[in-house]
Amino acid sequence: MRRPFFLALAISFAALAGGLVFYQWTSLPTTLKVAVGAVGSENTRLVVALSQYLARERATVRLRLVLTDGVEGSARALEEDKADLAVVRTDVAMPVKAQTATILHRDAALLMTTPLSGISQVSGLWGRNVGVVRDIPANRTLLDIVLAQYEIPKDSVAVVAIAAGEVEEALRSKRVDAVLAVGTVTGRTMTEAVAGATRAAGGAPVVFIPINDADAIEQRLPMFESLEVVRGSFGGTPPRPAETIETLGVSHRLVARSSLDDNVVSELTRLIFVARPGLASEVPLANRIEAPDTSKSSALPVHPGALAYYEGEVQSFFERYGDWFYLGVMALSILGSGVAAVLSRAASRARSRNMELLRELLSIVRRAHTGRSIDELDALDRQADEILGAALGKAGTGDIDNAGVAAFTLGLDQARRAIGERRRILLAQAATDYELSQAAE
Repeated sequence: MRRPFFLALAISFAALAGGLVFYQWTSLPTTLKVAVGAVGSENTRLVVALSQYLARERATVRLRLVLTDGVEGSARALEEDKADLAVVRTDVAMPVKAQTATILHRDAALLMTTPLSGISQVSGLWGRNVGVVRDIPANRTLLDIVLAQYEIPKDSVAVVAIAAGEVEEALRSKRVDAVLAVGTVTGRTMTEAVAGATRAAGGAPVVFIPINDADAIEQRLPMFESLEVVRGSFGGTPPRPAETIETLGVSHRLVARSSLDDNVVSELTRLIFVARPGLASEVPLANRIEAPDTSKSSALPVHPGALAYYEGEVQSFFERYGDWFYLGVMALSILGSGVAAVLSRAASRARSRNMELLRELLSIVRRAHTGRSIDELDALDRQADEILGAALGKAGTGDIDNAGVAAFTLGLDQARRAIGERRRILLAQAATDYELSQAAE
């Protein structure tokens, strides 16, 4: 009986260990590689702050940075499977096999000048010099698209690369007639550029040039979007701008590989919005984090995991692994039935062997009644002793319970009583025969 018991115990411990391993596996943090631009950029500072928050809070999702040379390099890293996530700009090499998790911030393309330039519409840029703040290829391409929308030949506009701190000097010296700045409305680059244009205007209101056809550009090129810069976004009296203007914009997004597990992306998205208020105290840009357009008609699809979070359909732990639990219960039930059958069969075999020993004792009792010699009775006595030893050994291992021991004790007493009685009879008969033989002599 002991061996089947230990077998059942081993199986139970194995099942328990398997459950603990499964729980531990599901509880381990998932580390995701996120591709982001060089150290020092606003996006990198934001992702670093988020990574530190997740590590500090011991979150189930962690981030490991993969530094690149910019948004284009980040997109390429994701396409080449060197990263699970990437911070990208929608108008620069959006990865084909990635979907949006969240919008980190939106950048507005702001055209501005001074009243002395006489420019108030995009069409007035024909034949003028335009200074581009942060002269990167993406910003030049954006300017070309705006000019093409208004049928202004690209060659008719001279592009001059300037820094945000050079805006005042460039406008005052007429080195440029207008300035294009692309960035977050509340960001340092945009704020510094507007401040420079304000000083160059010498107290007169800065002229903000609207891009009224931004909706049309968005329809044709979905990587761009129409944005509104509301009245007074840059403060001042009178407010800058004096009226809400329409302009073109792009968004910086955290995108995830389409093949990335939905539950992981759901949890990451949740953690980002939970962390946003705390991150904003370190990196103000965190205030600009927002949900993307989740409509099915969106040209920039949202990852199913992020979509589940935005629509309140995130699966609970049991919903995720419920099928595994059911399968585990079924497997344990089948295994339990099998173990029970094995134990029952083993117990049946043990009972059969025990009954065989009892039958041998009964056989000794019957043979003792008909024993014809003392030697035969002595052999039966030794056989009874052997049966007793076997029974005591089984009792020691738990194969025979107390009731079984009592049965063997009773059987052994009967056998020895029968052997003793038959021995007395044979001895008495031998004595009588001896006396008769002596009398005859």
